[in-house]
Amino acid sequence: MRPRANWMTDSDDTILEFLQGCGLALSPRAIEYNLRSRHSVEMSYLTVNRRLKLLYEGGLVQKEYPEGGFYSLTNKGHAYLAGELDASEMEHDEEGRRLSTYVGESIGLWVWS
Repeated sequence: MRPRANWMTDSDDTILEFLQGCGLALSPRAIEYNLRSRHSVEMSYLTVNRRLKLLYEGGLVQKEYPEGGFYSLTNKGHAYLAGELDASEMEHDEEGRRLSTYVGESIGLWVWS
């Protein structure tokens, strides 16, 4: 099992793995629909939307079309899924704000905000 940050859930892994598998930028509604209808994963739209916001703050997904809310996997997200990133080092405070920002994918430099 991959190390996860304390704010991450099984739902996060499911969403990230789905985005990696499809290779597309999708809206939260499209992710929810496809997980339910094609992969038999029961996850509500509200859960998908909430988790995507945290994954975005964690740098694991990016917004490709902010006005429409289309999300895709970042290089950091791919690294996490490949087990090359220790997401347990990427923590949020009690309000869900990111405490650190990962800078420089190849050198692993963290900047505290």
